[in-house]
Amino acid sequence: MEKSAPSHEACCKTPTTTCPCPVCGNAGRNVTPETLDNHVPPPLRADMGDEATFCLNPECDVVYCSPTGKLVRKGQTRLAVTIKDPGDETCVCYCFGHTRADLRRDLTRTGATDIPDLIRREVKAGRCDCERKNPQGACCLGNIVAAIKELKFEP
Repeated sequence: MEKSAPSHEACCKTPTTTCPCPVCGNAGRNVTPETLDNHVPPPLRADMGDEATFCLNPECDVVYCSPTGKLVRKGQTRLAVTIKDPGDETCVCYCFGHTRADLRRDLTRTGATDIPDLIRREVKAGRCDCERKNPQGACCLGNIVAAIKELKFEP
């Protein structure tokens, strides 16, 4: 049985940590062992332990770092990571499978997209699983808003 967030607010309130990325120095977000289990392939996962931070810097190639100094970098995770990989086929919502290409398609056709509203409805219905499915271990809506802004301002 999949675990889901009881509300959009609960899903989106994952705090950042004061543990900086050892490569770029930026703050990160604590992730759970469940997040790591879903996104870090063995044997890298075995080396990570159960405490890790997701690096929130899109320019840094570190995805996860552990207090023991173990790193997982871009390209080493099971899936491309939204803020680390700008490709069109990269998911912007891992729970419901929306990609940058989906956003681009909607914006090209109509100048807008209802994908954020669709996701909000699913979250409200308790059908998200962000902690496990999203490599960031948190709600995707902030990333989607940022991706929409970027796509709208593309030449």
